[in-house]
Amino acid sequence: MTIENDYDRYIGEFEELLQKIATEITSSVLLERILPRDLWNKAEPSVMSLRGLAEKLTEIMYLLKPEKTPTIEKRFRELIQPLNAFKDLLFEKAEHPLTNSKLALEKLREAMEKGSDFLTLAKNIRNEPSKGIMEILKLKEVYGAKEYISTVPVPETIHLRFVGLKNELENLTFDLERALGEVRTHLSKIQEEIAKFRPSPSEVSKEKRGEPEESSEVSTPEPTLIRKDR
Repeated sequence: MTIENDYDRYIGEFEELLQKIATEITSSVLLERILPRDLWNKAEPSVMSLRGLAEKLTEIMYLLKPEKTPTIEKRFRELIQPLNAFKDLLFEKAEHPLTNSKLALEKLREAMEKGSDFLTLAKNIRNEPSKGIMEILKLKEVYGAKEYISTVPVPETIHLRFVGLKNELENLTFDLERALGEVRTHLSKIQEEIAKFRPSPSEVSKEKRGEPEESSEVSTPEPTLIRKDR
């Protein structure tokens, strides 16, 4: 299996799971009337699988299109944050548990919208990967077939070219593996940062009471006149 094959498979599985969650969970009004723990038990397998696929896709996207790293980070973060909020609300102790179920489903619906944006980005990168990276991956595939090549009799000049190619591919393979390690480390750091964010108690309380959010605009105080002593 090549990275491209894995990537295509992950995209297909992610798209199917996204449709399944949207159809079976987020579109069901009846689920707003079940207890949070029961809702989590129903949604957990699909939600955790979706999260796992998003992580795998993100790792490959970093590799295939490194120049798109800021956009990839943004789309991944926008998907994971509402998924985290969905779980947090279901495990939060609340005076009215059914209200939390309703709020959690709203977060899950938001995650599905962001998941659609994430999927679009993944497909775009699949269709237009970095040309330099694709050349390296193709060379790596050739290197993987070196055992077959070594058993085929070839002229001396061609053999020398294969030897040179083998050395070059060994260097490229090392660089590629090192890059993959850096991508995994970078992804872990992003996940750690995302895990730090939680909905503030005041915001959750306002949502439960149906109160509008306060404006973020800062009012400018009236200027104070200071009388100078003569």
